[in-house]
Amino acid sequence: MSGADASAGGTRDPRAAKRARKVRWLSRLGYWCLQALARTWRVEVRGEGLWPSEGGRRLPVVLAAWHGLMIGPIWTVRDRGIVVLASEHGDGEIISRILERMGYAPPARGSSTRGGARGLTTIVAALRAGRTVAFTPDGPRGPSRVAQPGVFVAARRGQAAILPMSMHASRAWRLRSWDSYCLPKPFARVCVAFGDPFTPVFDGEVLAAGEGERFAAAMDATEAKAGA
Repeated sequence: MSGADASAGGTRDPRAAKRARKVRWLSRLGYWCLQALARTWRVEVRGEGLWPSEGGRRLPVVLAAWHGLMIGPIWTVRDRGIVVLASEHGDGEIISRILERMGYAPPARGSSTRGGARGLTTIVAALRAGRTVAFTPDGPRGPSRVAQPGVFVAARRGQAAILPMSMHASRAWRLRSWDSYCLPKPFARVCVAFGDPFTPVFDGEVLAAGEGERFAAAMDATEAKAGA
Protein backbone atom coordinates (compact mmCIF):
# COMPACT_ATOMS: atom_id res chain seq x y z
CA MET A 1 0.00 0.00 0.00
CA SER A 2 1.35 3.46 -0.88
CA GLY A 3 1.81 6.19 1.70
CA ALA A 4 -1.14 8.10 0.25
CA ASP A 5 -3.39 5.04 0.47
CA ALA A 6 -2.30 4.40 4.05
CA SER A 7 -3.01 7.99 4.96
CA ALA A 8 -6.47 7.97 3.34
CA GLY A 9 -7.44 4.72 4.99
CA GLY A 10 -5.77 5.30 8.32
CA THR A 11 -7.27 8.68 9.10
CA ARG A 12 -10.88 7.47 8.90
CA ASP A 13 -12.39 7.66 12.38
CA PRO A 14 -14.47 4.51 13.00
CA ARG A 15 -16.39 6.25 15.79
CA ALA A 16 -17.34 9.12 13.49
CA ALA A 17 -18.44 6.64 10.83
CA LYS A 18 -20.56 4.80 13.40
CA ARG A 19 -22.17 8.06 14.54
CA ALA A 20 -22.91 9.01 10.93
CA ARG A 21 -24.62 5.66 10.30
CA LYS A 22 -26.64 6.04 13.51
CA VAL A 23 -27.80 9.54 12.53
CA ARG A 24 -28.70 8.37 9.03
CA TRP A 25 -30.79 5.41 10.15
CA LEU A 26 -32.44 7.15 13.11
CA SER A 27 -33.46 10.09 10.92
CA ARG A 28 -34.98 7.72 8.36
CA LEU A 29 -36.79 5.77 11.08
CA GLY A 30 -38.02 8.93 12.76
CA TYR A 31 -39.32 10.34 9.49
CA TRP A 32 -41.26 7.21 8.54
CA CYS A 33 -42.64 6.76 12.06
CA LEU A 34 -43.90 10.35 12.07
CA GLN A 35 -45.43 9.93 8.61
CA ALA A 36 -47.19 6.72 9.66
CA LEU A 37 -48.56 8.30 12.85
CA ALA A 38 -49.49 11.77 11.59
CA ARG A 39 -51.35 10.53 8.53
CA THR A 40 -53.85 8.87 10.89
CA TRP A 41 -54.65 12.17 12.63
CA ARG A 42 -57.78 14.14 11.79
CA VAL A 43 -56.26 17.61 11.60
CA GLU A 44 -58.17 20.88 11.82
CA VAL A 45 -56.37 24.20 11.30
CA ARG A 46 -57.73 27.40 12.83
CA GLY A 47 -56.71 30.99 12.29
CA GLU A 48 -54.34 30.60 9.34
CA GLY A 49 -55.96 33.72 7.88
CA LEU A 50 -54.15 35.69 10.61
CA TRP A 51 -50.88 35.21 8.71
CA PRO A 52 -49.84 38.76 7.70
CA SER A 53 -50.05 39.44 3.98
CA GLU A 54 -49.51 42.26 1.53
CA GLY A 55 -50.96 42.48 -1.95
CA GLY A 56 -52.25 38.92 -1.66
CA ARG A 57 -48.79 37.59 -0.77
CA ARG A 58 -47.94 36.16 2.63
CA LEU A 59 -45.19 38.02 4.42
CA PRO A 60 -42.29 36.24 6.11
CA VAL A 61 -42.99 35.67 9.80
CA VAL A 62 -41.40 34.06 12.83
CA LEU A 63 -43.56 31.02 13.66
CA ALA A 64 -43.41 30.23 17.36
CA ALA A 65 -44.64 27.11 19.18
CA TRP A 66 -43.74 25.88 22.64
CA HIS A 67 -41.37 22.91 22.56
CA GLY A 68 -43.85 20.54 24.16
CA LEU A 69 -46.57 21.40 21.63
CA MET A 70 -44.53 21.59 18.44
CA ILE A 71 -45.37 18.34 16.68
CA GLY A 72 -48.77 19.47 15.36
CA PRO A 73 -47.45 22.80 14.05
CA ILE A 74 -44.43 21.05 12.48
CA TRP A 75 -46.73 18.69 10.62
CA THR A 76 -49.13 21.44 9.55
CA VAL A 77 -46.56 23.78 7.94
CA ARG A 78 -44.42 21.12 6.25
CA ASP A 79 -43.47 21.36 2.55
CA ARG A 80 -43.18 25.17 2.65
CA GLY A 81 -39.39 25.60 2.73
CA ILE A 82 -39.48 27.14 6.22
CA VAL A 83 -36.16 27.66 7.99
CA VAL A 84 -36.11 26.16 11.50
CA LEU A 85 -33.68 26.88 14.31
CA ALA A 86 -32.42 23.40 15.27
CA SER A 87 -30.37 22.55 18.33
CA GLU A 88 -26.66 21.75 18.15
CA HIS A 89 -27.17 19.19 20.90
CA GLY A 90 -26.83 15.48 20.18
CA ASP A 91 -30.25 14.98 18.59
CA GLY A 92 -30.06 18.15 16.50
CA GLU A 93 -28.65 16.46 13.39
CA ILE A 94 -31.30 13.74 13.48
CA ILE A 95 -34.09 16.32 13.82
CA SER A 96 -32.57 18.46 11.06
CA ARG A 97 -32.58 15.54 8.62
CA ILE A 98 -36.17 14.64 9.49
CA LEU A 99 -37.26 18.24 8.90
CA GLU A 100 -35.52 18.40 5.53
CA ARG A 101 -37.32 15.21 4.47
CA MET A 102 -40.56 16.97 5.47
CA GLY A 103 -39.96 19.84 3.10
CA TYR A 104 -38.25 22.31 5.41
CA ALA A 105 -35.18 24.26 4.34
CA PRO A 106 -31.78 23.18 5.72
CA PRO A 107 -32.10 24.27 9.37
CA ALA A 108 -30.11 27.00 11.06
CA ARG A 109 -28.04 25.35 13.77
CA GLY A 110 -27.93 26.86 17.24
CA SER A 111 -29.96 27.33 20.40
CA SER A 112 -30.20 29.38 23.54
CA THR A 113 -27.44 27.26 25.07
CA ARG A 114 -25.09 26.48 22.17
CA GLY A 115 -24.26 28.16 18.86
CA GLY A 116 -26.95 30.78 19.47
CA ALA A 117 -25.30 33.74 17.76
CA ARG A 118 -24.54 31.74 14.60
CA GLY A 119 -28.04 30.30 14.40
CA LEU A 120 -29.63 33.72 14.99
CA THR A 121 -27.56 35.25 12.19
CA THR A 122 -28.82 32.60 9.76
CA ILE A 123 -32.41 33.09 10.90
CA VAL A 124 -32.26 36.88 10.47
CA ALA A 125 -30.68 36.51 7.02
CA ALA A 126 -33.51 34.15 6.00
CA LEU A 127 -36.17 36.64 7.14
CA ARG A 128 -34.50 39.48 5.25
CA ALA A 129 -34.44 37.27 2.16
CA GLY A 130 -38.21 36.81 2.42
CA ARG A 131 -38.23 33.37 4.08
CA THR A 132 -40.47 32.35 6.97
CA VAL A 133 -38.63 30.90 9.97
CA ALA A 134 -39.72 28.84 12.98
CA PHE A 135 -38.69 28.77 16.63
CA THR A 136 -39.47 26.82 19.76
CA PRO A 137 -38.89 29.84 22.02
CA ASP A 138 -38.36 27.74 25.17
CA GLY A 139 -36.19 25.07 23.52
CA PRO A 140 -34.17 22.99 23.56
CA ARG A 141 -33.99 22.56 27.34
CA GLY A 142 -36.33 25.08 28.90
CA PRO A 143 -37.49 26.37 31.24
CA SER A 144 -40.79 25.21 29.81
CA ARG A 145 -42.97 27.97 28.36
CA VAL A 146 -40.45 30.69 29.11
CA ALA A 147 -39.34 32.41 25.90
CA GLN A 148 -35.63 33.01 25.43
CA PRO A 149 -34.55 36.37 23.93
CA GLY A 150 -33.62 34.97 20.50
CA VAL A 151 -37.17 34.85 19.15
CA PHE A 152 -37.70 38.55 19.90
CA VAL A 153 -34.32 39.62 18.55
CA ALA A 154 -34.91 37.65 15.34
CA ALA A 155 -38.28 39.33 14.80
CA ARG A 156 -36.85 42.77 15.38
CA ARG A 157 -33.74 42.38 13.22
CA GLY A 158 -35.65 40.56 10.49
CA GLN A 159 -38.48 43.12 10.60
CA ALA A 160 -41.11 40.40 10.91
CA ALA A 161 -44.00 39.66 13.22
CA ILE A 162 -44.06 36.62 15.47
CA LEU A 163 -47.00 34.35 14.64
CA PRO A 164 -47.91 32.10 17.60
CA MET A 165 -48.91 28.49 16.95
CA SER A 166 -50.25 25.81 19.25
CA MET A 167 -52.11 22.52 19.20
CA HIS A 168 -54.60 20.39 21.06
CA ALA A 169 -55.13 16.64 20.67
CA SER A 170 -58.20 14.66 21.70
CA ARG A 171 -55.95 11.79 22.79
CA ALA A 172 -52.22 12.04 23.40
CA TRP A 173 -49.25 10.65 25.21
CA ARG A 174 -47.50 13.06 27.60
CA LEU A 175 -43.83 12.24 27.83
CA ARG A 176 -41.91 12.48 31.10
CA SER A 177 -39.67 15.21 29.80
CA TRP A 178 -38.88 18.76 30.91
CA ASP A 179 -41.57 20.08 28.53
CA SER A 180 -44.21 17.35 29.10
CA TYR A 181 -44.01 16.71 25.34
CA CYS A 182 -47.41 16.07 23.78
CA LEU A 183 -47.58 13.33 21.14
CA PRO A 184 -51.06 12.75 19.69
CA LYS A 185 -52.12 9.12 19.58
CA PRO A 186 -53.13 7.36 16.36
CA PHE A 187 -56.44 8.58 14.92
CA ALA A 188 -56.61 11.49 17.38
CA ARG A 189 -58.38 14.72 16.45
CA VAL A 190 -55.64 17.32 16.32
CA CYS A 191 -56.41 21.02 16.18
CA VAL A 192 -53.58 23.37 15.21
CA ALA A 193 -54.19 27.08 15.79
CA PHE A 194 -52.51 30.28 14.64
CA GLY A 195 -52.70 33.25 17.00
CA ASP A 196 -52.70 36.99 16.51
CA PRO A 197 -49.40 38.36 15.15
CA PHE A 198 -47.14 39.61 17.93
CA THR A 199 -44.66 42.46 17.48
CA PRO A 200 -42.24 42.76 20.42
CA VAL A 201 -41.52 46.22 21.79
CA PHE A 202 -37.93 47.14 22.58
CA ASP A 203 -36.50 49.82 24.85
CA GLY A 204 -33.39 50.65 22.88
CA GLU A 205 -31.56 47.35 22.45
CA VAL A 206 -33.38 45.66 25.34
CA LEU A 207 -36.78 43.99 25.30
CA ALA A 208 -39.23 46.35 27.00
CA ALA A 209 -40.52 45.47 30.45
CA GLY A 210 -43.51 43.15 30.42
CA GLU A 211 -43.03 41.96 26.83
CA GLY A 212 -42.16 38.42 27.91
CA GLU A 213 -45.39 38.21 29.86
CA ARG A 214 -47.37 39.73 26.98
CA PHE A 215 -45.92 37.12 24.61
CA ALA A 216 -46.73 34.28 27.05
CA ALA A 217 -50.32 35.54 27.18
CA ALA A 218 -50.49 35.52 23.36
CA MET A 219 -49.23 31.93 23.33
CA ASP A 220 -51.75 30.95 26.02
CA ALA A 221 -54.58 32.49 23.98
CA THR A 222 -53.47 30.52 20.91
CA GLU A 223 -53.42 27.29 22.91
CA ALA A 224 -56.91 28.04 24.23
CA LYS A 225 -58.10 28.58 20.62
CA ALA A 226 -56.74 25.15 19.67
CA GLY A 227 -58.52 23.51 22.61
CA ALA A 228 -61.85 25.33 22.27
